Amino acid sequence: MTDTPYAFLVAVNNPVPVSGPRPPHLPPDAEMASTIRLTTARRPEDTPLARVHTPRTTQRWSRRAPVPFWIDDGRDGSPSCSVRPAAPDVHDVLAPDGTPLARITRRAGRLLPWPRRVRWSAQLTHPPRTVTGRSGTWYAWLVYVTTAPVWLLVALAVAVYSFFVGEPDDDTVARPTRTRWRAPGAGTVLDYRGVGKVYRVAPRHLDVRVAYALAVLHTWERGR
Repeated sequence: MTDTPYAFLVAVNNPVPVSGPRPPHLPPDAEMASTIRLTTARRPEDTPLARVHTPRTTQRWSRRAPVPFWIDDGRDGSPSCSVRPAAPDVHDVLAPDGTPLARITRRAGRLLPWPRRVRWSAQLTHPPRTVTGRSGTWYAWLVYVTTAPVWLLVALAVAVYSFFVGEPDDDTVARPTRTRWRAPGAGTVLDYRGVGKVYRVAPRHLDVRVAYALAVLHTWERGR
């Protein structure tokens, strides 16, 4: 890719076992869990920007049960980076030769003793700086909180209706999700918009390997 900003999305797939000769950097039970695609190339037959592999597991990925994963180039299958759990909600991003690229940390949100949004940060190695993003804009959260009585009543009515009809409905009012990762002196380097679930990266200011790792963790954490 060039230094021009571009938009991509993380497609979460049913895990598919790796076919053909297994690349030596992948474990014997590796399977493809997601692909990273340009927003203009959403067809399954289009070559993705990258493929995401994980070890085979019977459990759904979660923050409590994280697994390492590998991001490979979508065109030739060469390794781009690996992402390994280092501690609860902490992951290290490593280059193919093991060189540290970044440490990604997720800090949980909370309501008390004062409201705090979920924060994602990446401590970059080269150059040494921190990229930080918070889930939801402050004005979106303000609207969300002030309209809470209305949509809570709607959600309750939908739940009661679903209970009697027997058709569960997943249409609920989602929390604000837009996340802008910013770096000192560079502004927004990665931007996630909940509408369309699209990420936009500025490669001049953020290593795309770190951007992809952030996007995968962010997407998997949201269960989408």
